Amino acid sequence: MELTNDRNSAILMIIIGIIALAFPTVPVSTMGILMAIIVFIIALVLLIKGALGYSNSKILGIAAIILAILCLVFCYELVFNSQLVSNLISIIIYIFGLLIILSGLIALITNKFAIFSAVGLSIMIFGIITILVGVFLKDPQILGGVIGIWLIISGLLSLFTDHHKNYIEI
Repeated sequence: MELTNDRNSAILMIIIGIIALAFPTVPVSTMGILMAIIVFIIALVLLIKGALGYSNSKILGIAAIILAILCLVFCYELVFNSQLVSNLISIIIYIFGLLIILSGLIALITNKFAIFSAVGLSIMIFGIITILVGVFLKDPQILGGVIGIWLIISGLLSLFTDHHKNYIEI
C-alpha cells in the first residue's frame, strides 16, 4: 500500500510539473495565494489584538489596526499580482546568495589549510550563481517554468527510487 502511495505521488508531481510548464503563471499564482493566506492570518491576529488592546493602549491599538489594514492590502496584492510574488522570491534568493558568499568569504579568511581556501572559493562561486539565478527568477514565466522542471525531476526521481532501501545505515 505504501509503495503505491509513493508511486501515485510521484506521478502526481510529474503531472503538476507538466501543467506548470504548460501554464507557467499558475504555480506563481498558487504561491501568491498561499503567501496571502499567511498574511491574512497575520492581519486577523493584528486586528484582534488591536481591537482588544485598544482599551489598554490607544496608540498600540491603533498601530496594530493600521498594520492589519496594510497586511490586508499586501494580501490583495499577493493574490492578484504575480510579478510581486516573483520579486519577493527573487529578493529571498538574493539574500540567500549573499549569505552564501559571506560564508565563503569567512572560509577564505579563516583558512589554515589549503583545502579550506578552495572550499571557500567554491562556496563564493555558488553564491554568485545563486544571485544570478535570482535575477532570472524575477520573471513569473521563468519562475513557473523552473517550478515545473523541478516537479518533473522530483517526480521522476521519486518514481525510480527504491523507497524500501536504506541508503544510510544507522
